[in-house]
Amino acid sequence: MGVAPSLDYYRFLAAKVAPPRLASAALRRAVRTARNRLLPPLEPDPERLLHSLGCRTPVDLAELLSRPRPAPPPFTPATLRQTFERHLAGEAERALERARDVERGLLPVYGRRVPAGKAGALDWQRDFLNGGSFDAAAPSSRVLPVPGLDPKAAWALARGDGWVALACGAALDPGSDAFPRALSASVSDFVDRNPFLRGVHWASAMEAGLRAFNLLLALWVSSIRGPPDPSLSFSAARLFVSSGRFIRAHLEDDGAVPNNHLTCDLLGLLSCAEALPEWPEARRWRQEALAGLRRAAAEQVLPDGLSFEGSLPYHRFSLEVFAAAALLAHRARHGLGRPYAAALRSMFRATRALTARCGELPQIGDNDSGSALAVRLRGPTEAAHLLPLGAALFQDPSLLVKKGASDAAEVAWLLGPRALDFVRRSRPGPSPPSAAFGAGGFHAVRRGSLEAFVSCGPSGQRGIGGHSHNDKLSLELFVGGHRTVCDPGMPVYGRDPALRDRFRSTAAHATVVVDGLEQCPIPPGRLFALPDRADARLLLLERCAAADHLAGEHAGYARRCRVVHRRDVFVAESGALVLDRLSGAGGHTFELRWPLEPQAVRLRDTSPGERQALSTVARLGKAEIDLSRAVEVALGEAGTLLLAFSAPFAPELVPAPRSPGYGEVRPGTAVRLAGPAECPFTMATAFALLPRPSNGLG
Repeated sequence: MGVAPSLDYYRFLAAKVAPPRLASAALRRAVRTARNRLLPPLEPDPERLLHSLGCRTPVDLAELLSRPRPAPPPFTPATLRQTFERHLAGEAERALERARDVERGLLPVYGRRVPAGKAGALDWQRDFLNGGSFDAAAPSSRVLPVPGLDPKAAWALARGDGWVALACGAALDPGSDAFPRALSASVSDFVDRNPFLRGVHWASAMEAGLRAFNLLLALWVSSIRGPPDPSLSFSAARLFVSSGRFIRAHLEDDGAVPNNHLTCDLLGLLSCAEALPEWPEARRWRQEALAGLRRAAAEQVLPDGLSFEGSLPYHRFSLEVFAAAALLAHRARHGLGRPYAAALRSMFRATRALTARCGELPQIGDNDSGSALAVRLRGPTEAAHLLPLGAALFQDPSLLVKKGASDAAEVAWLLGPRALDFVRRSRPGPSPPSAAFGAGGFHAVRRGSLEAFVSCGPSGQRGIGGHSHNDKLSLELFVGGHRTVCDPGMPVYGRDPALRDRFRSTAAHATVVVDGLEQCPIPPGRLFALPDRADARLLLLERCAAADHLAGEHAGYARRCRVVHRRDVFVAESGALVLDRLSGAGGHTFELRWPLEPQAVRLRDTSPGERQALSTVARLGKAEIDLSRAVEVALGEAGTLLLAFSAPFAPELVPAPRSPGYGEVRPGTAVRLAGPAECPFTMATAFALLPRPSNGLG
């Protein structure tokens, strides 16, 4: 019984990925495996490490590393403090408090501050979310999986974000040695307590790559205080050499479709090369990293500027990784070329077009809360802070959506005061209009204070799935900056495959389920495979006098029950209308859900004025709506949103758990409409926005 789905998946893979590419990937895997058996990567011998770098003692090494790598930071402690005080109110205090937390051993793990131990003695192997530890002595190649534990929770401790936080604290508080001491103790502790190729932290080249970049970033930021101490220099050099050898030996370019893991590998390999350019292997690491990054940008960035991952949160993560590599290469005076720059710039433009006015990206597709730029903690869907970075990188004010530099901490840390001043003085471009991204399959429909973000396009990673969900024609609706209709998110990967599959299922999203089917089959046991059988496509996106109008359809059910789903979305200043048209023949069972983020939700009768408001919205698509009862969603200052529906199904409120960030599951509510009907069949949902009543004063 288990063979057929697997064979079907491999047939699909062969159809989507050219056979020569599959053969080439298999050959790379075989060659690398054989090479690693004959010549496994080795941790550098301490004496040879010093000798190869032209040093006799760790003190000599500290003197060698006293030159900031890859180049001096564009600020001093004084100019940095001055910049923060003038243009980033509260940012210095926030950075110092974060550094103090890390010094005390309080580290963030997917939105939670966990007591992980002191800075010089962290419990590196522990999964603080699920209450267990990995075996630090076990060979890394065999340490995973461990039932009930999530390696991502342990990896979150060791990505080096805390090292960056300590470095930022040290740069902002040059009169104290507490943060530099904590940074040195933490790096040395990691090296000593995580022997090479032992434990969970040498099980992933991607994690080693991000850790190497963050270590380099931490040393670079803290270099404005002067040379590192010998203990830190020696531990950092050991870690850079070990990481470079490990990444090169386990480069993730041998899969059918290399993805963001490979990009992180290459960023780490480049970081190791630029941290220790004197090391004999550094030149080869640099050449391979730069060439690989150019290929990755060409293959992983779609023509419309979206990442090919099939997820908007992963688009953000990929953008950060590509931007980090560009910053590093630029500082080291090793260009990545015009095509790479053009791809990166298009990613920033796509981010601007698909960021809600509140500064959040829609949570469509997987979200593991990943970030590659650790100079400030950001929420799992924050995105507005990346636009000043893009504007400063490309000297392009049109990427900005608001005036000023109040949310541009990344610019201050990574590019310096001059770049921040450019952002501060620049005039933003116009507010983003409705926009379609056909290659990536995500679209924005805007009017007034309403923004609908619709998933309608191919599955990620060339149709294989990657980080996509069964969410074709689903949407997230923002009203007055409030995420109102929401995607379920993703709380887990490998620790609980069944829960992952539930959260990426069609029934978990704001779309129509027919006969209990999935839009695309979910292959058993394949966490990141979702073969695209839906053929979702955008039909139109137009701006009319009364509303902006998007139409799309998918044929995910056509092969099994001959039903095609078309959705029309009308967005006006007064509300939005969604028409779901199910074409085909015969009787079927239909289910439509609207998962809601706000907790203040109730079903009630409507007033005459509310019925008039709902009727106005219904006329956008000439829909017949039952105006007598509606679901009320309280939005605070933004007012009230009413949801009303066409017959014959009666709405009910049902539990709908959601994950606002990886590792989290919170209770939620969805409006559910379900029952049998004959095709062709149309369902309509009207969203009427009622302004908050005036208090009558003034």
